Amino acid sequence: MTQNNPRVGAVSDFNGDSHEDIAVVHQGNDSVGVSLGLGDGTFLPQKNFAVGYFPSSVCVEDFNGDRHFDLLVVNLGISTISILLGDGTGSFASQKYFATNPYPELAAVADFNHDNRLDFATSSYGTGNVDIYQGVGNGNFRMLATNHVGGNPFGLALGDLNGDDKTDIVVSNCGNLTISVLLGNGNGTFQASEYYMVGFCSMSLAIGDLNGDTYLDVVVPNYFENYFLVLLGDGTGAFFISSRIFTYGYPTSVVLYDFDDNGRLDIVLGHASGFASVFMNES
Repeated sequence: MTQNNPRVGAVSDFNGDSHEDIAVVHQGNDSVGVSLGLGDGTFLPQKNFAVGYFPSSVCVEDFNGDRHFDLLVVNLGISTISILLGDGTGSFASQKYFATNPYPELAAVADFNHDNRLDFATSSYGTGNVDIYQGVGNGNFRMLATNHVGGNPFGLALGDLNGDDKTDIVVSNCGNLTISVLLGNGNGTFQASEYYMVGFCSMSLAIGDLNGDTYLDVVVPNYFENYFLVLLGDGTGAFFISSRIFTYGYPTSVVLYDFDDNGRLDIVLGHASGFASVFMNES
């Protein structure tokens, strides 16, 4: 189904048939590949759409308000963002792109300034910043704010960490081996970073309520030493390390999902060794 060094993907219904489809970036041929699902676990042959050099991640949202899902692709190798507008059939218009700060790794989408238009944030590995881009309509964006978070930010996740109905940001910093928490002001700007030492470079992190106290927590995988940390939130935007859980196979990515429908989020790790592992939440 995929080829040419697939890296990071997203799932959505691109053609409105109520079946889940897949988009994945290919660094080998600088494209994003879309596979339309048939609803039985199989997919039509993948169709590729050109993006920029060495794409690193993809996000799916409706950026122009036409009720069709669009693609936002981060192009690490050329420091650009590609926007591909969907037509509702599973096909996409040719990319339009714009420059970012050096070496963006990941992007995450939210309405940061409450204007009913989607914005996005990028972790800019080359500058040590998290950059905020404001949606201005029709799938176009402009730089809104830049926030310094430390050396070489990589993993990026969003959530309301302190219950004020404003989107906050958590980012992992490979340069100083920390995670940063940026509390949102509700207008696209953020308070100064609060740092939490984790002692390693993490390529990914995930946010969710793991212990049922209604406060968001953070999971941070350690690729080099084969474990992950769980940091519990206190509802104010502050965190403390609760547990260290060992695994194997070099964990590179993390997703939270309730697999057994018990109301508790489980932890899924993707490993560089080529497999996924699931840690069931029995707390």
